[in-house]
Amino acid sequence: MYATPETLRIDVGDGDELGVVRWHGRPGASVAFAIHGITANAWSWAAVARHLDGEVGLVAIDLRGRGLSHRTGGPHGMRRHGDDVAAIVDRLSAAPAVVAGHSMGSSVALACAERHPASVSELVLVDGGIPLPVPEGMAPQEALDALIGPAIERLRHVWADRVSYEAMWAQHPSFAEIGLTPEIERYVLSDLIEVDGGFRSCVDEAAIRFDGGELLIDDEMRSLLERRQRPATIIRAETGIMATPPPLIPVEWIERLPQHDWHTVEGANHYSVLIGEAGAAAVAQSLRDAVARTA
Repeated sequence: MYATPETLRIDVGDGDELGVVRWHGRPGASVAFAIHGITANAWSWAAVARHLDGEVGLVAIDLRGRGLSHRTGGPHGMRRHGDDVAAIVDRLSAAPAVVAGHSMGSSVALACAERHPASVSELVLVDGGIPLPVPEGMAPQEALDALIGPAIERLRHVWADRVSYEAMWAQHPSFAEIGLTPEIERYVLSDLIEVDGGFRSCVDEAAIRFDGGELLIDDEMRSLLERRQRPATIIRAETGIMATPPPLIPVEWIERLPQHDWHTVEGANHYSVLIGEAGAAAVAQSLRDAVARTA
């Protein structure tokens, strides 16, 4: 019952609107806010919402240049995304609220909390928030190309039909582990728009380049987690984007930042830590706990 969502658009100021997917909670339930990764969309939080089962409402935000917000232009970057999240929290009269982020969304959540402390009570970060490594001797632009090159290629590709796009994801090592459930199918297919010759991703390449570049060269945004003294809940996966070691968050970070509450989902990769059953259950429980502490 409570996993049936609605989509809506919310004014974030200056004439801009962002799309959100909202799963309502039971009467009187608190609401948490969720932020997707760099090329993802709000539907990536569907399994978490199902596990919450109305105990906590969930508002998943489509960032500028993605999903329901793909026509909303810049500026981009963690600061602007963080401002947008705070605006949505305030528009829904939910401040201070628990804010969660996956992958790049963790950096957005951290920026939101730092810039708008009155809007954020607790943070739940899912396999993100640490600075992206820049290989020694590699220029930032080279590192950016290595980081987002495969994603850019996917964004530019025109697929003959939705089935071929879905098949591509089904073969991805991280998705092969969990299979394309109906929730995951909706998540990946929500990325598509129809164009001449077939379908392509709606994600704005300029937004991806700006956001990815910022996380490689902007020292202020790269150090958000290290500067945060108030404990955040951080859920990490055992393996990385391709379901192989190393993990996105090395275990050394647990020792480096002991002020935070660390959890590892055994067997999870960078994607399944959010959209797989074990990962979604762990994230949902952390959201419940964070809401309880806020209350």
